[in-house]
Amino acid sequence: MATVILALLGAWVALLVAGTTREVAGPLVVDASVRPSWGGQSIVQVDPIGTLLVDSHTAPVSLQVNVRSVEEEGLNQIADNPTMLTELDDRIVSDLQDVIVAAGVRGAIVAVLGAAIGAALVLRSVRYTFLAAGLALVGIAGSYGSAALTYDAEAVRSPTYTGLFEAAPQLVGEAEEIATNFDAYAEQLAGIVTNVGALYNTTLSLPTFSPDDDLTRVLHVSDLHLNPAAWEIIDAVATQYDVDVIVDSGDIADHGTPLESNYVRPIGTLDRPYVFVKGNHDSVATVAAVEAQPNSVILDKEPVEVKGIRFFGGPDPRFTPDRTTRGTSDEEILNGSIEIGELGRALDPPADILVFHDPSHAEHLDGAAPLVLSGHGHRRNTYLLEGGTRVMMQGSTGGAGLRALDGEEPTPIMLSVLYLDPETSRLVAWDDITLGGLGLSSAQIERHHAEESEDAASDDSDNGDEPEEIEGEEEAYGLGAGAGR
Repeated sequence: MATVILALLGAWVALLVAGTTREVAGPLVVDASVRPSWGGQSIVQVDPIGTLLVDSHTAPVSLQVNVRSVEEEGLNQIADNPTMLTELDDRIVSDLQDVIVAAGVRGAIVAVLGAAIGAALVLRSVRYTFLAAGLALVGIAGSYGSAALTYDAEAVRSPTYTGLFEAAPQLVGEAEEIATNFDAYAEQLAGIVTNVGALYNTTLSLPTFSPDDDLTRVLHVSDLHLNPAAWEIIDAVATQYDVDVIVDSGDIADHGTPLESNYVRPIGTLDRPYVFVKGNHDSVATVAAVEAQPNSVILDKEPVEVKGIRFFGGPDPRFTPDRTTRGTSDEEILNGSIEIGELGRALDPPADILVFHDPSHAEHLDGAAPLVLSGHGHRRNTYLLEGGTRVMMQGSTGGAGLRALDGEEPTPIMLSVLYLDPETSRLVAWDDITLGGLGLSSAQIERHHAEESEDAASDDSDNGDEPEEIEGEEEAYGLGAGAGR
């Protein structure tokens, strides 16, 4: 009886201490182990996102897989060749099978050695040492055999989710649609970027305003939502327009998980300041990842001067990374808008540009700065408040992200180049750039003049009208719309 107890105890301790196998599955670094268990289930844990539990078998052992990190080299390969995404699922499944087999073999060896060492240390008998090892081997073989015989393939279809994984069923559906459409989307990226170059050449011939080299140029982007195409487009526009500063008004991420943090690395390659404010899809980890990049400037309720422009802004007070948290109370963003407005109006000297993600309560920002840059709505809108503050709401520079490939209408990719007076930092003019979304390769520019739009807004005010979106269609230039896919 003592030999049996020592065999079980030694095997159990050995599995806890040395029973974990660390391998790479696709771009993921995972730990896999076989552990004693009364219930017998498979556990996949991704810290800090959550856990997936599967009642996969009935045996006194459980399989545990922990996703520890993302391998940088694997991500670089995907970034360099986005078409690898279509093969990624098969690759991860194949790699995980190898990891599980390796974990099973390691677990068996470690358990047998643990049982033998335990018996040898306590009983000090060669005979009982071999007996304990044999018992452990029989126990492992029986457990593995029982797990194989009772394995339920259908259980994988109905796992239990915890944490952010509770949104997994709907996300899996989205991912399938995205994977189906991504090939067609990726093929268009080169054409879209080429049209950006042609678009810039078109702006040189726009008749009524010719920005000179003395003007400060600011590129306003927003709501990238993890779209890999956004970086190439931002870089192309920033280079061709020779912009001085890039301003991102939030939602660079989609769920704000640490696994998404690698997405922001291209910020360091843009060779110009990147001013960022947190959106409602961005987490604390997202902000930290952006802040770690060269060239980044985080706005967090303190004024910052960049290229002669005095910026001010603050984070969206909410964190609503998935559909289960949408539609949260409007009170948080209302109070956040009031706070940012009050802080902005108290600044001496005042800010030139205020950046805040959600303009739902922009009236509370009136007077805090001459210009407010925002996003959130995935549509473009520009209007003047009663106190003279201009609100510029940007569309989605990520085309609403990869989720836009989930059976929705194509979402245009939007970004704007602002021209500021270098002495006063006041807005002189701006170019609204619109690129076609999925299935389209069109490119269009609309040039606006600050004085003319202010006069138009003043006329609307005299007529008792509410501020409306400024169209500027009289100077809109387009470049060949592509055929739908």
